[in-house]
Amino acid sequence: MNAYDSSYAIGLMTGTSIDGIDAILAEITETESEYPLIHPLTSLFSRFNPDHRTQILDLCRNDAPIYDIARLHMEMGHWLADTVNRLLQKVSIPPSRIRIIGMHGQTIAHYPPGQTHHQGFTVQIGDPAIVAAETEIDVVSHFRQMDMAMGGQGAPLVPYFDYAVFRSFEESRVLLNIGGIANITIIPPKAKIDEIMGFDTGPGNMVLDALMEQLTAGHKHYDNSGELASHGNKHNDLITQWLHHPYFSKNPPKSCGREEFGREYTLGLLRQMREMGLSSPDMMRTATAFVATTIKNAISQYVPTDIALIAAGGGCHNPVLMKELAQELPLVRPWESTDGYGIPGDMKEALAFAYLAWQFVHNRPTSVFQITGAQKSVRQGMLTPKGVSG
Repeated sequence: MNAYDSSYAIGLMTGTSIDGIDAILAEITETESEYPLIHPLTSLFSRFNPDHRTQILDLCRNDAPIYDIARLHMEMGHWLADTVNRLLQKVSIPPSRIRIIGMHGQTIAHYPPGQTHHQGFTVQIGDPAIVAAETEIDVVSHFRQMDMAMGGQGAPLVPYFDYAVFRSFEESRVLLNIGGIANITIIPPKAKIDEIMGFDTGPGNMVLDALMEQLTAGHKHYDNSGELASHGNKHNDLITQWLHHPYFSKNPPKSCGREEFGREYTLGLLRQMREMGLSSPDMMRTATAFVATTIKNAISQYVPTDIALIAAGGGCHNPVLMKELAQELPLVRPWESTDGYGIPGDMKEALAFAYLAWQFVHNRPTSVFQITGAQKSVRQGMLTPKGVSG
């Protein structure tokens, strides 16, 4: 492909919140830079039904049966392929016009190096062969494995995309994503890519959603617009106690998942709050303030002054969380959504994997070694051809 040519790519993301499949279609245009331009066109969210969500959550434990893992790996492939085909029907674009699909897959295990006696491993389900066969589009998947093979955490991977799209000559920018896990990318003004920083700050919606499910006996899966938290008061002593979790004092590179902050962790917080007699609104307010504080502390530690905060992810729709987070941060202006920069916040990670897949087929390394802890930056992903001619 010569410079200035463009084509379509699709990104698929199923995050740690386990709420559904994000799919986005984008046009990507090559330029003189190694960082092409990306323009999102349309998107589709395919929500998991309660049974599917339960099945996935049941796999997020170290004794999950291999039969169940293999079966859901296959079924997830069908769900992903169906989502892509419905996305293309929405815009009446044939598969032959799509250059590549970037598919993250659903993480069911993530153990970075040093967390166990293993070198480190990560597992995402969703069969790329099924996606390629049923969509007739080439698929790039397994983005984390090569970085981990090089000694890295395999996460976070979005900082490469953040740098490509949001780098600035004038200001220090912090890109924040609040999904199930929250992560940040720190981009100083005029920075080169080996001068940026990023890591998972800790829990995001994962703890808040699990708590809401417990408080409502499974009737609600999240605190819509922070409604319950808005009627409560936070318990600062509990928050201070929870901040002693060893993850928060660990230096980057670092990444985390349900292994640290999943259901069992949330049940522990819930037991403490019940023993202290907190009401449901107070519980949700305290947990929300805790999540906000972990993010705020992480930002403050590495970016002390004059921050432009640009946020994405489901957590941005929780005004209680965002107000708590923004307090006391030295922001140069109120926090902004990535939507204001042409990147839909609810689809940012899906868009990032479309971009990473595009860079893979153009033979460009996309891991940021100082962020993941790998020996060097590497080309990330594995290609699954569509299996048909033409």
